[in-house]
Amino acid sequence: MKLKVGQHLDPRQPEYLEPLGDQRPERIVADCRDVLPDDAIISLDSGVHHNWYMQFWNARRPQTMLNTWGYSGMGFGPSAILGAKLAAPERPCIAICGDGGFTMVPHVLCTAVEYNIPAIWVVWNNFSWAAIRDIQYGLFDGREYGTAFYEGPEGKPYNPDFAAWARAAGVEGHTVTKSEDFKGALEHAVKLGKPCLIDVHVDANIRPPATGAWALPPIPHKEPVFGAKHIIKG
Repeated sequence: MKLKVGQHLDPRQPEYLEPLGDQRPERIVADCRDVLPDDAIISLDSGVHHNWYMQFWNARRPQTMLNTWGYSGMGFGPSAILGAKLAAPERPCIAICGDGGFTMVPHVLCTAVEYNIPAIWVVWNNFSWAAIRDIQYGLFDGREYGTAFYEGPEGKPYNPDFAAWARAAGVEGHTVTKSEDFKGALEHAVKLGKPCLIDVHVDANIRPPATGAWALPPIPHKEPVFGAKHIIKG
């Protein structure tokens, strides 16, 4: 993305247009917007994924986004989407939920099968409670305590196999490890007409740009990117 002198950066502009990695968060948001119709309902849980959707999501109709907002209730997103689908059975209903939030309410899969509710869950799998982890990084000199998930002596990133978990409950499940493969998986889920879960791996170390500032003393806060002028020479 090339900017002219004095041109303002649109903070909603997806940076994935540049080849910057296999698990780009903004690519997931943009592909959701491309695939989902204007009347689709999404529900968001608490976590870093919420910040990405607040930054990059372009809502086209009112009452199409369910959100915990300042209540920050983990587990809200994957649960609320069941009610949304019951209220609007003709519209695609998709929960975008963090891996931490989903593991708090996995029984939503059983409810969907029992009552034949064809909701879709997109598990934003960054192998951590990344929002809290990043606060800990600021408070504890770059260290985290119990907010990133690891296994074994080598400390490999760990999470359960969410797609297999879904299949065990009778829900179709898919794993996406490269963001470029997410769009096709979501298109399939929307057309399926049955409960479906997509476990999409996302880089936890790519943070969303902010249009505001959140001061948590003594952690230094970032200045908003909105309105900043970017000058690129050459």
